[in-house]
Amino acid sequence: MPTYRDLKEELVYALDQHIDLLKDTATIDQGSLDGVMFMMRSFGFIFDRAPQVLLTDDPEEMNFLMFQYYSLLSELKYNLLLNYSYAKIHQKTLLEIVQEFPTTYEDDLKQWWENLTGLHVDETKQTISVKDL
Repeated sequence: MPTYRDLKEELVYALDQHIDLLKDTATIDQGSLDGVMFMMRSFGFIFDRAPQVLLTDDPEEMNFLMFQYYSLLSELKYNLLLNYSYAKIHQKTLLEIVQEFPTTYEDDLKQWWENLTGLHVDETKQTISVKDL
């Protein structure tokens, strides 16, 4: 299991990549605008609680935030592939850009979540499968 510091460093790196992306959007093709807006809104949801969690020094909150980050990042990848595969910034597809975001501890955090809740996280699209349903 990654340490609090490991997760904090991964989150800071992801936030830094997002900031770099925000600085580098000067030449968005008009046809890609819907995809870029979708991606940016998604990152807003993904990173919404990050500043507060970084201030709290609470390992459990960091675990939850990073589990959420990995899950929502995976969802974003699926949505970009299915709905905005054509969208680009500076000749790179949005999916190529999002693939560069870190996922070092994704499997560890899925396991943490499963151990905590008893729910299974499906690898295909972050769908929780409940055997009783």
